[in-house]
Amino acid sequence: MAFNKVENQEMRLARFLEENKGEIQQRWINRVLDGYAADASAIFKREQDRFANPVGYSTRHTLSAVYSLLFDQPDSEPNMEQIRNELATFVKIRAVQTFTPASAVLFIFDLKTVVRQFVGQERNLVVIAAEWERFYDIVDRVALVVFDLYMASRERLFQTQINEIKSMNYMHTQHGCSASRLADKIPGLTVNP
Repeated sequence: MAFNKVENQEMRLARFLEENKGEIQQRWINRVLDGYAADASAIFKREQDRFANPVGYSTRHTLSAVYSLLFDQPDSEPNMEQIRNELATFVKIRAVQTFTPASAVLFIFDLKTVVRQFVGQERNLVVIAAEWERFYDIVDRVALVVFDLYMASRERLFQTQINEIKSMNYMHTQHGCSASRLADKIPGLTVNP
């Protein structure tokens, strides 16, 4: 979409992001899905069914919703609590996948790259430094939310694994494990619950 150069000098980038929402969202979604293995990425992009493709659906749904929350109302500050709620399930999914921590949260920084590239293709739009600074500040604040959600998800996952190990260990030593009966007969060797 061509951007009229005579538009109000204030909020040019914000208005541009709002007016080009569909195309920027699609590029962002594609970039995030490209982060998966090639065969998985192709399936995630092609299959639209929510149940046959939960990762692709969640990616499309979440990124579209977050983009809207960030840029649909350029005159107001984004509601970070709404954004946190929108991201929660998506980040949980990424936390249990085989991503490194950096790769798991990279998707939010991909938005910066997509917007920079998209703006760079628009000859009639000159973005002043203050507009870029506001854009980067918003994305960085969302990145902190993503990081917090990711760490909380990983912590819950590790705690669950520790609890499973402890409960299995307890079951083996206290409830029917043949070694526990031997331990009871050897002086000085005790099993603490």
